[in-house]
Amino acid sequence: MMKLAPYPEYKDAGVSWVGNIPAHWPEKRAKYYFKEIDDRSQTGDEEMLSVSHITGVTPRSQKNVTMFKAESNVGQKRCQPGDLIINTMWAWMSALGVSNHAGIVSPAYGVYRPRSNQDYDYYYLDSLLRIGGYRSEYICRSTGIRSSRLRLYPDKFLSMPVVCPPQEEQQTIARFLKAQDRLFRKFIRNKRRFIELLKEQKQNVINQAVTRGLNPNVKLKPSGVEWIGDIPEHWDARRLRTLAAVRASGVDKNANVDEVPVLLCNYVDVYKNDRITAAIDFKG
Repeated sequence: MMKLAPYPEYKDAGVSWVGNIPAHWPEKRAKYYFKEIDDRSQTGDEEMLSVSHITGVTPRSQKNVTMFKAESNVGQKRCQPGDLIINTMWAWMSALGVSNHAGIVSPAYGVYRPRSNQDYDYYYLDSLLRIGGYRSEYICRSTGIRSSRLRLYPDKFLSMPVVCPPQEEQQTIARFLKAQDRLFRKFIRNKRRFIELLKEQKQNVINQAVTRGLNPNVKLKPSGVEWIGDIPEHWDARRLRTLAAVRASGVDKNANVDEVPVLLCNYVDVYKNDRITAAIDFKG
C-alpha cells in the first residue's frame, strides 16, 4: 500500500469510529446534505433497479434475479442519477449506492437526493458510505429484533454524521481510488492466470508421475495404448480382466469393463468410468 502525504492539520470528527479528519473538512448530519424523495411511478414503465452490498445500484436486467417479481411496477419509487439508494432491510450489510441510472426501485428502499450538486462527487460518496465505520453505524441505528430483521429508517439515516470534503478534493480522491481499483483488478487477473498455470503444472506433474514414475532416467517403451503413451520398460499395461473378476452392477450393461487398460508398477491403478458401477475382486 502506497504511503500518502498527511494533511497539515487534523481535528476530532466527534465520532469515535471516524477518528481524526482534515481540519478543513466539515462534518454535519446527513439531513443537511440529503433530502428523502418519495416520487412514485404512475406507469411502472421505468427501468427497474436493484441495490446490493456487492454491486451497488444496477439495472435488474443485468442481474440474475430469482426472487418474486411484482405483477405491476406501478407505485415503485422513482430515482434519478445522483440519488443515494439505500436498501432499508439490508443497510446493515451496506446494501446501498449512488445511482448512475434513472429508474424505479422498491417502495421499501430509501431514496435520498443531494440538496446541492456541489456537495458530493458521486463516486466519492458511494465509496465513503460503504466503509466499515459507516456499516457499523447503520447497524447501531437500525431497529429490529435480529440481524435479518434490521431496518434503517430515513430519520435514523438522516441524523447520521457524514463528512463532506471540498468537492475538488473528493474528485481527486475519486480519481485515486479508480486508479487503484484498476491496479488491483489487474493484479487479481494476473494472479488468477498464475493460479491456472499452477493447476496445469500440478496436473502435468501428476500425469508424469503416474504414467512414467519418478525416475527421469528410466528407459521407456510403448504402452500399446495411444492415450497412455510410453511407460517405463519394467511396467506392464494389462487388461483389467487379467487382474480382477468384474461383476457389473447393471448401470451400463453394454460397457466392456474387461477391456479397460490398467498400468502395473509397484501399485495398481484402477480406471473408473462415471458410467460404470462395478464390484471388482482383484486376483491375488
